[in-house]
Amino acid sequence: MRTEGSGSSHRLRGAIPKAAIGAHINFRPALWLAAIAVAAALIANPLARAQQTHRRRHFRHSRKAKPSPTPSPKPTPALKPVVLIAGGTGMVQTPTGEGPAVLDAAQIYDPAANRFVLTTPMTARRDRHAGAVLPDGRVLIVGGVDTVLVPLLSFPGPPMPWILRSAETLNPQNGRFKAVASMKTPRDEPTATVLRNGKVLIIGGGETQAELYDPKSRSFTETGAMANERYGQTATLLRNGKVLVCGGGPRRAELYDPAAGKFTPTASMRQSRIYDTATLLPDGRVLIAGGSLSARSAPLDTTELYDPKAGAFIPGPKMKEGHAGHTATLLKDGRVLITGGHDDSAEIYDPIARRFVAFLHMGVSRFGHSATLLPDGKVLIAGGFSPTYKPQASAEIFDPSSGQFKAIPAMAQGSAGHVAALIQVPIAASWIKPTPSPSPSPSPSPTPTPTASTTAVPTSHPTPEPAER
Repeated sequence: MRTEGSGSSHRLRGAIPKAAIGAHINFRPALWLAAIAVAAALIANPLARAQQTHRRRHFRHSRKAKPSPTPSPKPTPALKPVVLIAGGTGMVQTPTGEGPAVLDAAQIYDPAANRFVLTTPMTARRDRHAGAVLPDGRVLIVGGVDTVLVPLLSFPGPPMPWILRSAETLNPQNGRFKAVASMKTPRDEPTATVLRNGKVLIIGGGETQAELYDPKSRSFTETGAMANERYGQTATLLRNGKVLVCGGGPRRAELYDPAAGKFTPTASMRQSRIYDTATLLPDGRVLIAGGSLSARSAPLDTTELYDPKAGAFIPGPKMKEGHAGHTATLLKDGRVLITGGHDDSAEIYDPIARRFVAFLHMGVSRFGHSATLLPDGKVLIAGGFSPTYKPQASAEIFDPSSGQFKAIPAMAQGSAGHVAALIQVPIAASWIKPTPSPSPSPSPSPTPTPTASTTAVPTSHPTPEPAER
């Protein structure tokens, strides 16, 4: 019984049904799994909250830190080349009939349209002035005279009131002229040479003192002085950055060094020249052509070459005709086109052959005109005086490929002694479109004097006489 009892007792305490045994065995892992899941949820919940908080903060930070959209730059307008022609002496209607007058008129030649169009006038009437295209595309115009002068008469004594100190610039974007600070000295027939540093060297006009125009400050400052007074001289920027100054009276030439701000003497030309031309050749030498021994002498047919390396002038070949008050244009092939100078002749200098290889004729005789190299290699010849000293409006194009001159439509306003420059303007610029323009009024005469007049008088020979001071 004890045995059974003990056995029964054993069965009562340890003998569990098989189904219950399976449930008991499976219950403990499930409980653990549940506990692990709860713990994981408890752990994950703060992490999730932290991650959510971080995301919210990052979103707010990114919204604040996100830069505002940068405005896209305005597209650069497409440009096209045109020729600016400004000032000079022209024929205008007066109460007593047609007569010469100094102009403030400006006009544009559009090669694509093959026409001249009057534009906004300059701020002052100017003849025998100088111009230069600045590095930023603007055009600087300086000095000149505002009265038609009698060619043969001289003007001794102090500077005359009609010789200008004023200067202005043209903005090619809107076609407007704007006055800038005046030069230190009044100048009649100065030269303006753009240096490598962007400044402009202004010399001549019967003065020794030179000055510089700074496009940034838009003002003039004095620089070194030349050894001699010059009038009708040339100033050529050499490859070494210096400027060769020759002609305008003395035979002795000078070099301007922008780094030192001084002029130093160099070699002497073979002969004195005034109203000659100087052209920088592809090999670095300078061709000096024509001119006159003095304002009253006949045009010269001689040339000479300046060699910067040797610092010397050597004789050059003779031209077929004498030229003074002419133009010299370096063509794209390296040759030099000489035009006008009191007749219709034109010649071409070949630097390789070192001689003049062509003798041509323009459509009309002219001097005091302009010759501008166009982007296609052709040359625009515009205006100038006739042999009887009448400003003319005729224009023509020289084509180097054919060696021919071809007449084109006349200028909007005939002129001589003007400034001409190739500039770039927006294609859609409204200021270069034809607009009605009143005829320019004649320039006022200065204080009565026997040495000035509104009517030009022909001289005994066709070389103009400068207004001596």
